[in-house]
Amino acid sequence: MSKEKILHQDPKEIAKYIISQTPIGLLDSSLENLKVLVKEEILKSPEIIKELTTYKETHLIPVSIPNVKNKVIFCPLNKDNNDFYYDQIQKIRFKLNDKGEPENIEEYEINTEIFMRVCRRIDEYIKKYYNKDLLYYNIYHNTFLDRVQVLIVGKIVNKKNFWTGEWISAWCLDIEQKRIDGEIRINTLYYEDGNVQFNYEKNFEKTITIKDVSTLADEFMEFLEKNENNTQNKIEEI
Repeated sequence: MSKEKILHQDPKEIAKYIISQTPIGLLDSSLENLKVLVKEEILKSPEIIKELTTYKETHLIPVSIPNVKNKVIFCPLNKDNNDFYYDQIQKIRFKLNDKGEPENIEEYEINTEIFMRVCRRIDEYIKKYYNKDLLYYNIYHNTFLDRVQVLIVGKIVNKKNFWTGEWISAWCLDIEQKRIDGEIRINTLYYEDGNVQFNYEKNFEKTITIKDVSTLADEFMEFLEKNENNTQNKIEEI
């Protein structure tokens, strides 16, 4: 969208566009700049709150919840048909209010065998490959659809050196459909002298043969690990 076209848009559309295009780590700066362009009341409107929620879901931005130890990730992948978001590792579920804030926080525990096995394997995998200080992850077993979702998110904001970056890795073990689907997204921004962005996105899929829960969890994690490592190696070659 050109600058001239934006200037002739409704103020809410201007705000929604700027929010949607904001790189990770710079949302607060964008909202401050928007206060110069549009009235502050507009930024509190339901349409803008919805846009902010969509932004947080798209970028899997971790949020704090009162009395919950670790930040949680919320997005459509760990949300049910009743608008509950799940963090089954921390044994909670919650909804968002009309301000986009967590509410209706409830205890929720699940102990299915596949969930527990994937949890153990993911925990080992995270310790092996990731810096836990820069990482958030979520595992969600949707028992109604018999799908296990794994979300792995890394965020770095280095304003001192004018760059930000994010790694988003989302995987679905669909037991009913006998398949694994995955997606890796990498977004970085360098803005010291101009604005240079690098965006990478790749999807993965595999058909599986289900023998037992143990081999199913192993096959899922082997596919995830192989493709994350391959992606990392390709990026380093660029």
